[in-house]
Amino acid sequence: MSRAQGSGPLVIAVDCSTTAAKALVVNARGSVVGTGAQQLRTFSPGPHRFEQHAPDWWAATDGAVRTALSTTPDRSRVTAVCVTHQRESFVCLDGEGRPLRPAMLWMDGRAEAQAQRVGTQRVEQLSGKPADITPGLYKLAWLGEHEPATLAAARRVVDVHGYLVHAMTGRWVSSTSSVDPLALLDVSTGEYSEELLAVAGLTREQLPELVPSGTLLGPLRPDVAASWGLGAGVQVVAGLGDGQAAGLGLDVTDPTSAYLVMGTAVVIGSESTGYRPSRAYRSMVSAFPGHVTVETFNSAGTYLPTWFRREFGRPELHGSPDPELEEQAAAVAPGSDRLVTLPYWNAAQTPHWDGRASGLTVGWRGSHTRAHFYRSLLEGIAFELRLQLEGLEQARGEDVEVIRAMGGGARSALWTQILADVFARPIQVGASGEASALGAAAVALTATGSYDSLRAATHALARIDDTVKPGANTSRYADLLAVYRRLYAETRDVMHALHELTPRTERGTEEATHDEIRGRA
Repeated sequence: MSRAQGSGPLVIAVDCSTTAAKALVVNARGSVVGTGAQQLRTFSPGPHRFEQHAPDWWAATDGAVRTALSTTPDRSRVTAVCVTHQRESFVCLDGEGRPLRPAMLWMDGRAEAQAQRVGTQRVEQLSGKPADITPGLYKLAWLGEHEPATLAAARRVVDVHGYLVHAMTGRWVSSTSSVDPLALLDVSTGEYSEELLAVAGLTREQLPELVPSGTLLGPLRPDVAASWGLGAGVQVVAGLGDGQAAGLGLDVTDPTSAYLVMGTAVVIGSESTGYRPSRAYRSMVSAFPGHVTVETFNSAGTYLPTWFRREFGRPELHGSPDPELEEQAAAVAPGSDRLVTLPYWNAAQTPHWDGRASGLTVGWRGSHTRAHFYRSLLEGIAFELRLQLEGLEQARGEDVEVIRAMGGGARSALWTQILADVFARPIQVGASGEASALGAAAVALTATGSYDSLRAATHALARIDDTVKPGANTSRYADLLAVYRRLYAETRDVMHALHELTPRTERGTEEATHDEIRGRA
């Protein structure tokens, strides 16, 4: 039974994503009473390399929380803080907690060769992660080959959650749901795997202590509490990765529902009972005991339409959404006049896990326009997601009945209608653009006693803004989907041959803009 009536306590939910740290102050009914955000800078020191300065994670978090609390009427009601974060990213630290090198991010693609070489079937079975450039395991293996002194000197290797929790409490501890995306845990046990640590070149002593999501980690350090204007005893609650947290924020708690995160990358996730590894998805330690969160993954996401708008759109918008272009694309007939796109601008993930795949658009005619190309990109991502959902359902043996979407892409009426038509099922759009932070708030409210169960908390906090129903275009998209199913298999060898011709040269350091690099959740 919920005890969330009345004014109740407040909790601080922090989402330290790729582009910004965002903080929400949330009451026990799920109402947001304070918000704050501070941008993060991402650097690209070479092709396919993406890094951040770990101290910026704390500086941005601190700034976001201060801003959120500045408009909170009664700070004495704050009882807890919980962190969700960009996954797979990590930093190597010395004995004083200082970075030995910049943090390597989830989107960093330098470890393709390591993923191919050490990403064996055994590694995939233990970690639940198909071999790919995304998990931290393969980037750690890259460090072992290219920067062995860094790993040898690293007293700590921590994820974003572990770094922020240490800043708040002084403890080197992280949650199983936060560390697991690094692919260092045996998903079946939720503990570090000695076999995986050997592949990464790490020892158990270099890694944070593990606790389940929702564990009370202790009070905020007195200096942090004082600087935020909070009293003693505000608890830090073990959080979880942004994908799993988004599921909580959208009330996805069982296998019949799924979350669709439409950020830079697009993720379809659902809960499963028991652990059944498959290359049709990646398996993550869930916030629910006995559950595994299964996710498909495609790194195209909003990256692709943003890329198009930046390169072919209005220069003054710098890739930002363009209502005029959306209107023009909406006027194009479904199917973009037989223009079909494979959205592998950042390689192919689920289910191919092919780092040598690349983008492909077929069917060009002289009658096609910029709007046709743009709509074809949106449709291509939708087709890819439809196939990924089918693969997830088949591998898991359970169907998804409800799809709930969030993220920047979910704010496009055109794209959500395309998705509903391609999926041939309704798409529910979350009311909050910060579903991951709401998921962290649900964890904190449960841990501190406002709710008797995490399911009760997520059900109370989730809000649906709209439901987009399939329209008259479902049959047209079904015909095009039959063509799309063939594209990867029939062009794979050509894409691989092109990849081998690409020069692997290093470039000078260049800062990546926020329009180029966007958070997933």
